[in-house]
Amino acid sequence: MAGGAAIAALLGAQAAEAAGYAVREQSAVAQGNSQAGAAARGDDPSMMHFNPAALGWLNGTQVVSIGSGIFPSPEARSGSANRAAVLGGSVIGGSLGGDAGVDAFVPAFYASTELSDQWRLGLAVTSPWGLVTKYPEDYIGRYHALTSSLRTINIAPTLAWRPLPNLSIGVGLQIQYATARLSNAVDFGSVGALNPALFAAGFRPGRFDGRATISGDSTDIGWQIGAQWEPMSGTRLGLSFRSAIFQRLEGDASFEGVPGPLALSPNFQNTGATAKLTTPEVLNFGVTQRIDPRWTVMAGAEWTNWSRFRDLTIDFANGRAPSVTEERWRDSVFLSAGAEYRATETVTLRTGFAWDQSPVPNSTRTPRIPDSDRYWLSVGATWQALPNLALTAAYTHVFVNDTTVDLRDRGPSDSNFLRGDLRANYRASVDIVALQARFTF
Repeated sequence: MAGGAAIAALLGAQAAEAAGYAVREQSAVAQGNSQAGAAARGDDPSMMHFNPAALGWLNGTQVVSIGSGIFPSPEARSGSANRAAVLGGSVIGGSLGGDAGVDAFVPAFYASTELSDQWRLGLAVTSPWGLVTKYPEDYIGRYHALTSSLRTINIAPTLAWRPLPNLSIGVGLQIQYATARLSNAVDFGSVGALNPALFAAGFRPGRFDGRATISGDSTDIGWQIGAQWEPMSGTRLGLSFRSAIFQRLEGDASFEGVPGPLALSPNFQNTGATAKLTTPEVLNFGVTQRIDPRWTVMAGAEWTNWSRFRDLTIDFANGRAPSVTEERWRDSVFLSAGAEYRATETVTLRTGFAWDQSPVPNSTRTPRIPDSDRYWLSVGATWQALPNLALTAAYTHVFVNDTTVDLRDRGPSDSNFLRGDLRANYRASVDIVALQARFTF
């Protein structure tokens, strides 16, 4: 029943942007330390998201429910757009789009149970990948992007084994559902202006704007494996690996506002569509060190294989040419450090700092994900309200480097030909508030 409720909540949630399209907000306990050392921690069921071996240290039966509010604010502060030179190079008028971020609520659910001294069984329901950006109809980059939405749900049954008192090994199955929706404006006036007959009939760049929308979903599976080791009392090391998941999204491509003379063209008729989405591999290392009964310090390093994302290609069932957007993302790292202080028998305080490297190169950055390097600063606390109930809260402010979208039309064979040139300077920040309740039985 609890797992079903968690899945229903995730289906209604909007995922939010992090570096790339990762959603890191899966644990309020880890959030308080900017996720430092999360791959080495085994004090909370939510740590199985970062390393399935964390499950091996948990006693009894435990259930965790988490809700994270994410408040991004990517906003273009200046910019301009122009149509292709062969179409006259006219200015694309409109607004800078305002705040393109969409506030999000991201829930997560975890459960663990002790099968024996050596074996533990767990379940995690999370949303590890996603983004939502949304621009108004008059945005100057509307031919590149209006709405971009990716949401995922991971259901991960997990098993951990402790062959030695100081060693835990875990493995998890990742059952992932993904759904995506992309839309942008279409300059049908420019499309028609390329045809002499339609040009004579009054088609001109910017005269007939419509909309293209592509949506689809898919379910596929992957896996996760990890280990945690205590070489000495108070020191724990953790290493985990999450596999790539190869999704093939299937859905529909639809067009609105197509002028009559173009309505019969197969290029602008509603049809089926497919696109490949590969969520990347993640290698996560963590270390925690207890200094004394009150102080613990931790650090982490995470590598994500974003270089799998070379382009966004959409194939159409009616045989029209694929839509291709070049991406050429690069691998990235997430480095974090934090500390935890046990202030009283019932209150634990946390803080942490992290550097989150963007995988998006300057040359292919788009308004769908105007991403840049970012820096996390976090605080958090846990209160043991009752012997079987622990409440945790965390707050993170993410400082995002200013960045530029600079997309150029390079002629009729270029994917930006009918989208035009776009230059926009972005400023952004993100605020994250997470609340968590852990019940033990």
